[in-house]
Amino acid sequence: MISIRRRLLLGTVLAVALSSAVASGAAWFSVRAHLIAAADTDLHADAERLLSQLRQRGDELHWAGMGMGNATAASPEGWWVVVDERGSVRLSSPGGAAIAQTADGPTTMPDGRPGRIGHATGTVTAVGGRGRWGSEAPGGNNTLTCRVAKADTALQGTLSAVAWALGTATAVAAILAGFAALVLVRTVIRPVDRIAQAIAASRPEDERIAVEADSVPCELRGMVERADAFLAAAHDLLQRERRTAGNIAHELRTPLAGLAATIDHALARERDGAEYRQALARSRAVVTDTIHMVERLLLLTRLESGREPARRENIKIRAALMAALAGVSAEARQRGIVLPEVSGISAQQVAGDPDHLGLVLRNLLDNAVSHAVDGSAVTVTFEQHAADVVLRIANPAPTLSPDQVAQLAEPFFRGDGGRGATGRHAGLGLALCRRLASLNGWDIACTSEAGVFTATLRMTSTTSDLVPLA
Repeated sequence: MISIRRRLLLGTVLAVALSSAVASGAAWFSVRAHLIAAADTDLHADAERLLSQLRQRGDELHWAGMGMGNATAASPEGWWVVVDERGSVRLSSPGGAAIAQTADGPTTMPDGRPGRIGHATGTVTAVGGRGRWGSEAPGGNNTLTCRVAKADTALQGTLSAVAWALGTATAVAAILAGFAALVLVRTVIRPVDRIAQAIAASRPEDERIAVEADSVPCELRGMVERADAFLAAAHDLLQRERRTAGNIAHELRTPLAGLAATIDHALARERDGAEYRQALARSRAVVTDTIHMVERLLLLTRLESGREPARRENIKIRAALMAALAGVSAEARQRGIVLPEVSGISAQQVAGDPDHLGLVLRNLLDNAVSHAVDGSAVTVTFEQHAADVVLRIANPAPTLSPDQVAQLAEPFFRGDGGRGATGRHAGLGLALCRRLASLNGWDIACTSEAGVFTATLRMTSTTSDLVPLA
């Protein structure tokens, strides 16, 4: 592909050359028309002069056949002929009779050269004489037409000289335009080259292009700002990848280190079967939690890459909520946390993927139970807003700042900073919930006010008989 520099250079030169050629052509045609008009005017003037000479010598005219005294002595250069109103030749220069019936304008001369003809018509008085000229008697008025022809060699030479001069001017203008365009293109392209070099030298670690904003032309400012935005996004993505890699390493190191410590402790001395079974059970719990964390990481990766499919079905909220409550009931009983009853829910249904809704409800309830104060209660409420179902899960918990609440959707973020890195509380739950909700057309919002943390899930309803959950 032709570079911008060459395009500008060739475009400028061609534009100037074409403009000059058009202007030169228009000038040449204008000069040609003027010269032809002047030549025709001269031919008409010559014819008038010849006719005037005939009038001045009218008292010496004699009807002597085809002769007319010595009028030929006053003839102009070129060829001329005098004809009467019937077209009969009455007087001519040598060879002039050939142009007696030729119209004015360009024609071929008697000697074969190109030329032009002009004429003048007037009356001439004849006196005395021995013969007749037509039917007029001596002393009558004769209407005569005088035609004059000249070769246009000089005219064509002038036009050729003008054409050569205009062509030379056009060529010189194109050459000068080339030099001017070269300087202009260098000036115009210099900022583009500087920006291109800055973009080429940019790294993902850079947050913006190394170009001063004041040095960027206004026409390119939008492009530079867009490139800065892409570079900032790339920098943010790189930082997130690095944080994710570090978080994964940290989350895996702690349970694996605990697993290694449990195995080392069990192997430190001979033990009975019950002690070995107890150590294996603890190891199994650590491995299970680690597998659970890895599975959530894989799901999060599929969600962010757009490879997680979503089915569209009618989901019964009661069944999905009962399954999610069953998954957290053991920990709730152990800590004396009261869970809500589901008897108040009849046949409410929402649209979405059943597996995704189960994951969202389980993560939200697990988060609520894990952070609720011992002996408190987790509440679940339903509301209907137009065609939406709004589910709120609330639990008593330390109040988080607005910045902390905004970061809860980030993977590996822990609001309280005090959860253990066992794989179960790795800061992935709310990040998964947000992405699963977005995939299914739902919405999740979190608030933390007055010692109560509330997660609000808004879904599209497929039924209208919603009953508040007691």
